Amino acid sequence: MGAMESNELLDEVAEQVAEALGGETSSAKTKTKKTKEGLELLAEWIETHQAKKILVLTGAGVSTGAGIPDFRTPGTGLYDNLQKYNLPYPEAIFDVNFYRETPGPFVTLAKELWPGITFSPTPTHSFLKLLSDRGLLLRLYTQNIDGLEFLAGIPDDKLVECHGHFRTAACIDCMEAADGERVKETIVQTGETPICDRCGGNVKPDIVFFGESLPDRFHRLLQQDIPKADLLLVMGTSLQVAPVSLIPDMVRCNRVLFNRDLVMRIRKGSDIFVQGDCDTNILELCDLLGWGEDLMAAKEKCSIQQEPVVENVEKKDVDDKQNEEGYREKEYVEDQTETQNTESSKEEK
Repeated sequence: MGAMESNELLDEVAEQVAEALGGETSSAKTKTKKTKEGLELLAEWIETHQAKKILVLTGAGVSTGAGIPDFRTPGTGLYDNLQKYNLPYPEAIFDVNFYRETPGPFVTLAKELWPGITFSPTPTHSFLKLLSDRGLLLRLYTQNIDGLEFLAGIPDDKLVECHGHFRTAACIDCMEAADGERVKETIVQTGETPICDRCGGNVKPDIVFFGESLPDRFHRLLQQDIPKADLLLVMGTSLQVAPVSLIPDMVRCNRVLFNRDLVMRIRKGSDIFVQGDCDTNILELCDLLGWGEDLMAAKEKCSIQQEPVVENVEKKDVDDKQNEEGYREKEYVEDQTETQNTESSKEEK
């Protein structure tokens, strides 16, 4: 056995021992080092204006920090937790024909996920807002329907919600536009299915269901943006839904993947894979850029203030008063009974 083979064998044994003892292996250290270098390189591209027309593609992974589950993670993803809706198959909840016959499951889900009520934009959303504020964002293409990009303050002209949004609505049969606020009230307040005034069909928010076409604006702007982009950020996506999943292969610029899993080919010398949680890595990137305080300010500005659950004070005061009066009445009755018993005892004597 040669010296090189011997060293390789020793390294392999050392890796196995370190792993067995719960220590950090050399491969893990290398991965951490590469990730750090990747963020530093990205920060350099941004600081030196090598990247000044940044195209961004986001998926459900950028919203998990807000408490919204992604779709496909085994065990925790949305599609693995739809048993309560008794669906024939998970994707049926976003199927037009299924909604026409059985709208209840989607209406219930929409009530839980409706934007602007419970969930606030994450640090990643706020980072994208900073890119826009600094004139570095060419366009943001999001596959999400949670509306957090819009709530973060991304301008309309910089935002393409590829799979639609909740702000507008239409009938699925006659396509008549419906009042968005009225649809929201029907779903969120009453939990009922909105009905078209014109034909009596079911109305749904303008979310792109399976079998429906993406908005024309998506195709039109993408043709303009692909040749202009000097950097593509791919963030929190499994890249499984076409045609959006094809965007990384369309561009000819450097690409950076922020994701837990490696879902696209990383081209040596031009691409960066930043593995892990999007928010954690974005916080580190903003520290490198010196944007930390601005990021926190942007996030605070768009955070939804949850109304605290406060017990009805008036009712509580009445209950306390009634309890106190009841206690005093009980004491009085007991005192009167004791007095009567004492007097009766004296008379008997």
